[in-house]
Amino acid sequence: MISMRPIALLLFTLLGITGCQQTTGPNDSQPTPATVASLWQLDTSKSLITYISTKNGDIQEHNSLQFLSGLIDADKQVKLIIDLNSIDTNIEIRDERMRELFFETEDHPIATVSAHIDNNLPLMTPYNITANLNFKGIQQTYQSPVIIHSGGGEMMVTSADPVTVSAETFGLQPALEKLREIAGLNSISSTVQVEFKLHFKQSK
Repeated sequence: MISMRPIALLLFTLLGITGCQQTTGPNDSQPTPATVASLWQLDTSKSLITYISTKNGDIQEHNSLQFLSGLIDADKQVKLIIDLNSIDTNIEIRDERMRELFFETEDHPIATVSAHIDNNLPLMTPYNITANLNFKGIQQTYQSPVIIHSGGGEMMVTSADPVTVSAETFGLQPALEKLREIAGLNSISSTVQVEFKLHFKQSK
């Protein structure tokens, strides 16, 4: 993530929960785990990926990406599709360069995130997840603590800490260098700090 950069990193990311959950007695006041038994659909209007990119050593910029779709199916498989054409760096010409030179959205318009989750998810406490990000045929596994809130047929999953994603992992260094040259910058960091907010609604 940069003035114009890796978001593919994103991500991008998302659920593959592997932690252990503590059980409590009926009189305990701790929140009840969210149950993932039926289909959950991602509300794309309330979900977002954000990332911080750094240029010229210490200038940080905030950028974002949106989702095309997402779901948690009955087998507890999480599937998310990131819309790379939705890149928003707050500068239109930079958005165009990111789409054309960095992501090459004409040939690679999306990135995907997949994971498998447990049936019971602990609420309102950091919980480690593992997820696979796939972009341009390259898959990378990421881990991150998340915070889960659930109630009223809705579930919110937010990153508790940023996930570091590197352009080098996806072979994006040449594209990053092109962006640097065009923008006349001294440097663009090859890593970005990615965070996400996922809002799911339970299917009726």
